[in-house]
Formats: sequence, C-alpha cells, structure tokens
Amino acid sequence: MINIREATNTDIDVLHEIGCKTYREHFSTIWSPAAMQDFLDQDFSPSVLSRSLEASDEHAWLIASGESDQVVGFAKVNWSKAAPLTDEPGAELQKIYFLKSAAGLGYGKQFLHAICDRAIQRGERSVWLDVLKTNSNARRFYEAYGFQEIGEIPFNTDLAEIGMVVMGLQLKQRPTGE
Repeated sequence: MINIREATNTDIDVLHEIGCKTYREHFSTIWSPAAMQDFLDQDFSPSVLSRSLEASDEHAWLIASGESDQVVGFAKVNWSKAAPLTDEPGAELQKIYFLKSAAGLGYGKQFLHAICDRAIQRGERSVWLDVLKTNSNARRFYEAYGFQEIGEIPFNTDLAEIGMVVMGLQLKQRPTGE
C-alpha cells in the first residue's frame, strides 16, 4: 500500500531528487550524459518546480511513499489539456515514475487509480498520456488498466529517434451525490 499526497512548495527538494533519480534510472540509455543533464535541469530544477507547484489550478504534482514513508515515486498531471491527435481535452498524465526498487509492488496501479479518482473529481472525462514506443512493459501496464492506443507522435533525443505512443482512457463519471 502506498500513501499518496499532493506536493507543495516544501517538497521541491524531494521532487528534484526523486525526479532526477527515477529519470536517470529509466532513461539514461536514450540520452547522452550532457543532454540528460539539460533535460533534468529543464524539468526538475528547483526554480522550475517552484513555478509549476504555484500553478496548482493547471496541474498537480503527487508524491507516493511506501510503507516505510520513503518516497518511491511521483506523478505530474496537467488538467484539461488537449490530447495530441484528437484534441480531446482530458487530464494529461505527463509524468509517473517510480524508483526501480519499487517496481512490481503494485504501486503503479494504486497510483493510477488515485490519479483517475482526482481527475473524475475535477470533472475530467478522460486521462491520456504518451509513452515511449520502445517501452513495451509500460504500454502493457496501461493497456491492462484500460488505456487504448490512440496513435503515434514523434519523439527523439540527441541519440535516437524513438517515437511515442499516445494512449487514452475514458473515465466513468461518478453519479451526482456521491
């Protein structure tokens, strides 16, 4: 079981650390070291995180902690963002990463469920994301949860042209009064 909470400005150092660590663990093979550092500086620098956390009406940063209260993952969700290829507005699951040591413990499904619940509470009709074409494990995980492939979009790093698969999930809205 994981504990999920919304991040605040007091979590900037935690988000910086977990963001850089998980991204390096999962994606160091697709970037050169210099380009990887540029990406991390662009996405996880304290100043960028601070500005992002202040725009809580546009998106949410969520932190997942394991049973020992150690942070094991995080997510960033952008609200009411048009999906590529369809332009349908929905919640964009921009980032959801776990430490490799936390993989296979069922945390991803729990986290995804909590994200979908938050999206429903906000009135979102769908959740969408993009995932590396080459990341078949992640694609299978999302498909098992109910996401469907929408199509492909280009993505490249300084080392490779990889491509992304856009996936979407229609949310079941809760009846009024629940």
